[in-house]
Amino acid sequence: MDSYLDYEESDFQFYDEYSIVQCRGCDTIAFLRKYNDEDMFNVTGPDYRNDREYYDEYTVYPEEPKKQDTLEILLQFNEKFEFNHLPDLTSGIRNETINAYKHRMNLLCNTGIRMIIEAICKVNGIDKRPKMKKGVAVLDKENKPVMVNLKLFEKIEELHKRNLIDEKQKKILNQIRDIGNETVHEIVRPKSRELLQYLNIIDFILYNIYELPNLNFEKKKKS
Repeated sequence: MDSYLDYEESDFQFYDEYSIVQCRGCDTIAFLRKYNDEDMFNVTGPDYRNDREYYDEYTVYPEEPKKQDTLEILLQFNEKFEFNHLPDLTSGIRNETINAYKHRMNLLCNTGIRMIIEAICKVNGIDKRPKMKKGVAVLDKENKPVMVNLKLFEKIEELHKRNLIDEKQKKILNQIRDIGNETVHEIVRPKSRELLQYLNIIDFILYNIYELPNLNFEKKKKS
């Protein structure tokens, strides 16, 4: 189908052509639009009016798949574990954090990684401790201990004490905590390759805490 507006009928001249095409290689059917108008030209010489080379604009529907470069492929986040026992709080933060990474929202992703660590602690009841004064717990008017929030490094230490993470994992989580602090306070944008490493490490720790204890390889007894 062609559309053509004559110069005598209007102050603007254009040409619009629509076709259904088929790839000779993969036989894919597509819709093609070919368009040009009097403003679509490149100047090829000193004479602006006469030294013009007109060109056409081609649009294919659906669009051709964009080719990914090697770096983009390497920086893709790929699920390495299947999670079936993550607490809802932890799972929700994890999903939003991964989504932020995929959309290259690095600052939000890094903050999300820190929040995952916080969520692991909160779900395991590691978020507060009694307020102490001279080695004695401070009590409120109802004679109950006054509770204060733990700092993140204290929470990570408690995760280690409860054997939820090992010494190496504790060290890595503290490194992530330090970088997270730098991101938040200094507004330093973390690199994608660093975030990808953190996400994979966090997933490994989540798998060890929530999925590994639920694995069962016992053979069923024959009846």
